[in-house]
Amino acid sequence: MTPKRAAQLVRFDEAAHRLAAGHNAAAVSADCGFTDQSHLCRESLGFAELTPAALAVAPWLTVDPIAWATPA
Repeated sequence: MTPKRAAQLVRFDEAAHRLAAGHNAAAVSADCGFTDQSHLCRESLGFAELTPAALAVAPWLTVDPIAWATPA
């Protein structure tokens, strides 16, 4: 895996967990470093074959409240 692909995967993982935590796609795309919301959608389709909305409610994506705690 190239460094660029690894960075994309890490960014997508963060975005997926934020979506599952209930954040909206526009805020997630801005916070995670995507160019825009359509960029997040393309990456989501590329990695998970799901749109961000479908990814947010995917039953296999659960959020661990300790590992993904919201900073105070």
